[in-house]
Amino acid sequence: MGFTCGAPFLVVATLFQAWLKDGGVDIGIIGLFALARIPYSVKFLWAPFLDFLSPFGERRRGFILLSQVSLIFAILRFASLDRADLGAVALAACWVSFSSATQDIAVDAYRREDLEDEELSAGVSAYMWGYRLGMVAVSGGGLVLADALGWETVYRLAALILLIGPVCLLFSPEPKRGAEPPPSLLESVRGPILDFLKRDRALLLFAFVLFYRLGEQLIMSLNTVFFLEAGYTKTQIGLVVKAFGLAATLAGVYLGNLHVRGKGLGSSLWLFGWLQLGNIAALAALWYLPPRASYLAFFISLDHVIVGACGLVFATYLASQTRLNYTATQYAILTSVMALPANFLASPAGFLVEILGWPGFYLLGALLVLPGLWILRILTGPAGTVQGVSR
Repeated sequence: MGFTCGAPFLVVATLFQAWLKDGGVDIGIIGLFALARIPYSVKFLWAPFLDFLSPFGERRRGFILLSQVSLIFAILRFASLDRADLGAVALAACWVSFSSATQDIAVDAYRREDLEDEELSAGVSAYMWGYRLGMVAVSGGGLVLADALGWETVYRLAALILLIGPVCLLFSPEPKRGAEPPPSLLESVRGPILDFLKRDRALLLFAFVLFYRLGEQLIMSLNTVFFLEAGYTKTQIGLVVKAFGLAATLAGVYLGNLHVRGKGLGSSLWLFGWLQLGNIAALAALWYLPPRASYLAFFISLDHVIVGACGLVFATYLASQTRLNYTATQYAILTSVMALPANFLASPAGFLVEILGWPGFYLLGALLVLPGLWILRILTGPAGTVQGVSR
């Protein structure tokens, strides 16, 4: 399921851009097509429908299948499009994004309902491994094959590999522990919000979700530019990221799962939160070191390991804070809150670099981790334990 969620995300984020560029579309127009990815940020708007309705009599499997079939046809549509027809291209891109975001909602809900609480970190780990491999298959494999086989064939192959999704569903029964759907659509909209607001320290929960990875999101918006200005070439950056990035991220996901299973979720949030702070500060050291590939490989590997582990631990925490009655909607709300900084930090980040310089910019990123850790201290208390919600 992770694979079929990761693959379509980069159809629009990577393949689509290269396809338009090859067709001679102006770079300014290509940039505007980033708006087609908005459905990923606002998926909570239609998530209540996924809690309320049950296509084919199965709430989670029904929506997963519908979104996967829609994705396959949407990607096939690209194979027959004329790139000069920008209106049709925009509609197809939005179709892919909407279908992909819907699949994300349904799969997140399926994973939460299918697994016991103590299995969540392992389930998230498996999902993230699949997601990353799906991204590599489409972005790396698709760009290589585009030169050899042409874009029409690439889009048909991308649609073909997504058939792995419906095949997977044959071996994935509907979760038996899923709650009954809300009695009305209105209840599926207001119920998840009211449930959040009735909890103790509800605002602290949302503040923690917003701030825990804020520093990382800030520096990631300009990481590549920083490496270039530190003296590394595009070839060095590309080769190091390809050689070490994926393996380091998957290793981090694995280590994060091991720690959650062994030490608990609260301890893991603390550990990888502090490591995240140290990692952001350590990246600034590249500014003072001579531009050697070995230094870049070390710091990029370290960064990807910690980001992978942090992502695993945080996704497990988000799942633990959803109630079975409203799994799809509550998880979509929390992930949208988490994504807010990434949507707003990219614009002012460049001005911050001009004011603070690169070392100061990374120091600011490290300091922005502290509010999340302070809130975590309040939420977990002296015992440092995380309380999941009752099923």
